[in-house]
Amino acid sequence: MKKFCSLLKSLKLLRAKKISFILFIIFFQLYETDAQSLSQKLDQYISEYQVNKNIASISAGVLRNGKVIWLGAHGYSDLSHQVHAAPNTIYRIASISKVITAVAIMQLVEKGKINLDADALNYIPYFPRKKWKFTTRQILQHTAGLRDYKPGEFNSTVYYPSTKEAVEVLGNDPLVYKPGTKFLYTTLGYNLLAAIIEDVSGMKFNDYLKKYIFLPAEMNSTFLEFHQNIILNKARGYDKDNYRRIENAPLADLSIKFAGGGIVSTSEDILNFAHALLSNKLIKHSTLDSMLVPTKLPNGKTLESGLGVEIKTDKNGNLFFGHYGFGTGFSSLLAIYPKDSIAVVHLINTVDRNIGSPALNLAAIVQKENFEFPKKSLADKMMEITINRNLDSAITYYKLIKVDSSNLYNISSSEFDLFGYDLLRIAHYSFAIKWFKFFTTEFPSNISGYLGLGDSYYHDNNKGLALKFYHKALEINSSNNYALKMIKKIQTDN
Repeated sequence: MKKFCSLLKSLKLLRAKKISFILFIIFFQLYETDAQSLSQKLDQYISEYQVNKNIASISAGVLRNGKVIWLGAHGYSDLSHQVHAAPNTIYRIASISKVITAVAIMQLVEKGKINLDADALNYIPYFPRKKWKFTTRQILQHTAGLRDYKPGEFNSTVYYPSTKEAVEVLGNDPLVYKPGTKFLYTTLGYNLLAAIIEDVSGMKFNDYLKKYIFLPAEMNSTFLEFHQNIILNKARGYDKDNYRRIENAPLADLSIKFAGGGIVSTSEDILNFAHALLSNKLIKHSTLDSMLVPTKLPNGKTLESGLGVEIKTDKNGNLFFGHYGFGTGFSSLLAIYPKDSIAVVHLINTVDRNIGSPALNLAAIVQKENFEFPKKSLADKMMEITINRNLDSAITYYKLIKVDSSNLYNISSSEFDLFGYDLLRIAHYSFAIKWFKFFTTEFPSNISGYLGLGDSYYHDNNKGLALKFYHKALEINSSNNYALKMIKKIQTDN
């Protein structure tokens, strides 16, 4: 009897183990299916984004709970040679560079080598003294009074061999305002942070980043973009011309702004940086928390930024920090959701007005929240048809789009406005007048159509009709500053 009970017990245990194994297999298959489904959605999103936004390429990635769960790329890193973008394609990350520089500063704060609230020029003895003192904290916050770009500096082709020479670009300029009183975004101001890092560490800025940021964060494809250096797998940058066609971006030497916008990297490397930042590999959690305190001005205004980072809320109400980037030929975003342990990034080798925030939609897909697949631009389609045929054909096509249930195009009033001003930009004044008239029939209560008509007649040298439509705009909004300004300008000119 004891043997029988023992055998029965063994059979039950074996059955339990078998059931447990089967349940494990089922769970694993469901998990794998869910992961595949998520990956397919993310792939579909960036594929549609690249096509519908008409950009050269996009590279993107998602980090969740410390692990890179997806990387994707679509389009061409080099249109001339038809080179496909891939997860290892290197892009200019533009102002995401500021976050990296800020973390480097905070490492030295932790070591007691930098006092954020001391006079910043204590660390930069060669920089000329100004009317007011300013601090390292204020440079990080963009409240130090340092100026932004002058004409020609954004796409500068001048090579600055050292941080000192890049810093001296601002050396002879006065502060724009008393430090700490206002906010003025300045990429060039971040050169002073590179100079501070060099002074207190005794290392070149580039060498410091390699040793204390790139190496510990496993950023193996991240570099300062020295124009003369060959960087394998680097994407070319693109813009759009006035006819909404992709063209090569201007030449630019990034040595004028390494600390604020001169780093190149991959999506995977940027996610590795986000993981290192969240997991205490680069700075302490308490230090990161101090970077995420929103800047408050003396007038009581609280900014959407802290120390080297932007702090924002997405359309679903979720808080994230990181940075947007817009450089010569490139657009980017790193968004870190600390509450959900998620980070997302997009790197795009095209600058355009309709880039949006694809990384945030990738986050929404992962979080199973509301998101929208990208739509095609009505304005761009109208331009294509108008140039190849005529405006009447474009309007006819719009009417077909309007009744099409597929909603492939963005047919909002903003697209109407964009196309109207595209026509003005290429001096097609009669077409612009006709389009803006059509705009007012489609959106009769939208002030933009009447302002556009006013501008179209003004550029067509018909100031009488321009006045008529600026006044019409004021019937919709009597305090519209632009209409009031243009009416005053016309009256003064006469």
